[in-house]
Amino acid sequence: MERLSAEILVIGSGAGGAMTAAVLAERGRDVVVLEEGPDLDTSLLDSHSPEAFRTLYRHGGMTPILGPRSIGFVEGRCLGGSTEINSGFWQRLPPDSYYRWAVDALVDELTPATMEPLFERVERLLSVSPWSGGPPPRSSDVLRRGAEELGWRCVEVPRCQKTGASASPFAPGAKQSMQRTLLPSARAHGARVVPDCRVTQLVPARGRVTHVLAVRRDGATERRFRIDAEHVFVCGGAIQTPALLRRSGIRRNVGDNLCIHPMLKAAAIFDEAMEATDNALPLYQVKEFSPNVTLGGSVFTPGFLAVSLAADWARHAPVMADWPRMALYYAAVRGMKRGRVRALPWLRDGVLVRYPLSLADRKNLTLGLARLCRVLFAGGARAVVPAVRGAPVLRSFAEAEAWLAAPLPAADMDLSTVHVFSTCPMGENPDLCATDSFGRVAGFENLRVGDASLIPDSPGVNPQATTMALALRNAEQFLAGGGAGRAASPGPRGVAVVGAGS
Repeated sequence: MERLSAEILVIGSGAGGAMTAAVLAERGRDVVVLEEGPDLDTSLLDSHSPEAFRTLYRHGGMTPILGPRSIGFVEGRCLGGSTEINSGFWQRLPPDSYYRWAVDALVDELTPATMEPLFERVERLLSVSPWSGGPPPRSSDVLRRGAEELGWRCVEVPRCQKTGASASPFAPGAKQSMQRTLLPSARAHGARVVPDCRVTQLVPARGRVTHVLAVRRDGATERRFRIDAEHVFVCGGAIQTPALLRRSGIRRNVGDNLCIHPMLKAAAIFDEAMEATDNALPLYQVKEFSPNVTLGGSVFTPGFLAVSLAADWARHAPVMADWPRMALYYAAVRGMKRGRVRALPWLRDGVLVRYPLSLADRKNLTLGLARLCRVLFAGGARAVVPAVRGAPVLRSFAEAEAWLAAPLPAADMDLSTVHVFSTCPMGENPDLCATDSFGRVAGFENLRVGDASLIPDSPGVNPQATTMALALRNAEQFLAGGGAGRAASPGPRGVAVVGAGS
């Protein structure tokens, strides 16, 4: 077993890990860096192509969250983590979350006044901006038109994107993921990023993590490492972070508070060609019913359409012939229940994720689907096909309203999610929280969490902005008062982003 040493290890190179590594490297800290997934140039890949699913996604994009009805979940496993595969939506933390977290999780020093400047700083780093590509795509515009017809609040969601005068914001590489932004910054300040390196265990003793065990793939062989570190930041994501902590015997309030945004899709058929495959990233969300229910457009390809129709393929397969005149949409809800993440000791890196869909979730999803049908018909749809087993092809809102009069059975809904969080909630509430208000794990001097695991409950918006602003806040707090340790010596430094996950 080879042996390395570092002042700081940052585990995971996604939104939280890349931010943490960049901040610490810029301030001259000595950090050695590893990432579980491969280092692939994602600007050369369409993030929704079969090749991307094979190479950038954990389990090829086929991770299930178990419950009365399994919920599909996708997770990046590559350098840059899930920022390489998501849509780059950017939404700040809603005001109600600050007050709820202060009361429920007893989070200290987290207010709009302290966080808004952090959001602004990160937005400049990621070139967060609205659509600048001329007229909006038809598949997005119908949602806006329908909302205007009904008098519902509809907003354009800005994105982490940077394009030239002739470049499309949909082009691979336009999205300002961690590969385009913070990882290069970390490297420029001495960071050394080691891909294909999986952390298998943190080794704790007397309130400290003494060292970390990792394995690096080198072709068909594996090299084993022991890494001694003064400080460890675990940023493997809301699934892999609690799994690694629990695998290492660290279990207090870890993996017990999983929150998600369950999402139910529907395909809409129009009289005109939608050209949805040319503009895969939607622009608008209907926020009239937020934070509990959000309506929006989904990524569209013929393959994604087939997956949506597969909820009742025998009935809905003929609809595929209309795909040029179709687009996909969703109703997403704030999950009201709490799930669990558990490490499976008999499987190498096995993780069991459970979320028991509640009656409130079912009611909100059913209501959300009804409202989605209403806005789509108002926008010009001539039919809507929900991703629900036994669903009819709906020809009017009156049909949809009658069919959705009662909550849909959980077993009939074809659910998915791209938002998971809250598995290591931060705060000072000892009955709920796994870390303090700045991410330090309870009972440990030198172990911190720095990803979406910290978010105490479901915020009802895309979590990337909150994750990155919290990582910036917590890294700077570590440097200001909680980051005692040796400074880096002059000359080249090593920053290792250690990837238990992405």
